[in-house]
Amino acid sequence: MTGVRQILEYLSVRRLRQRARQIVDLATDPSVTVYPRPIDFHGAARRVVVLTPHADDETFGAGGTILRHRQRGDAVTVVLFSDNVASIDDDHLTDDDKRDIREREFRNAMDMLGVGDSILLRLGNRSFRDRVYPQSVFRRVIEKEPDVLYLPSLFDNHHDHRILNLWFLRALQDHPRVRPLVRGYEVWSPLPATAAVDITRQIERKRAAMHCYPSQQEAIDYQHHIDGLNAYRAMTFGGRSVRYAEAFLELPADAYLELGISTVF
Repeated sequence: MTGVRQILEYLSVRRLRQRARQIVDLATDPSVTVYPRPIDFHGAARRVVVLTPHADDETFGAGGTILRHRQRGDAVTVVLFSDNVASIDDDHLTDDDKRDIREREFRNAMDMLGVGDSILLRLGNRSFRDRVYPQSVFRRVIEKEPDVLYLPSLFDNHHDHRILNLWFLRALQDHPRVRPLVRGYEVWSPLPATAAVDITRQIERKRAAMHCYPSQQEAIDYQHHIDGLNAYRAMTFGGRSVRYAEAFLELPADAYLELGISTVF
């Protein structure tokens, strides 16, 4: 049985590496097309870790998928990095007030998504720098030994999101025995996606989780924008039954590390 499992794992990693090469070929070969593969949620339960730079990225980018994981019994841990103080522009509130508001919003969203295990790191905005590597933080992440790890895409158009990727790349270098399947989710930048999840049945609960972040939706109508993105992503499933989907850049850890080193290091 072990031999069969190893063969299947090898073929799965080989397939994902091939799709990673196809993504690169998109830029140079007009004959290449890459359609996201539908992610299924069959099989044994898995350990899932979701990294979110700010309270709301996890819900906007992967809320429906988190619900899918929880509904099938996967253990999900969400790691929140920022203290989110800078995300509220109100001179009448102290930093402690702003932090309390954002953490309350985050916990309400986690309740809505069914996530009972979360880690709040409370990093300040100035901590998101490429030369600042929170080693002890990632030791806590690695100790979870995730089978699947989500974080904003390596190419997401947000400074803090890219810094988080730099940190995670460093963590993979420091811990070669931990090799989760990496799925980069999209928030600020659509992806050349390699995988997608049907969240049609989860969309109303995802919307409810997004509503848990009123402080962020006062200035930007995230509900409208994310609804549009998720509706658009459903097109890759074909037909009319799938109405909403989330898309990911899915790579085995070594392929993600290789891609990251070639593009950002």
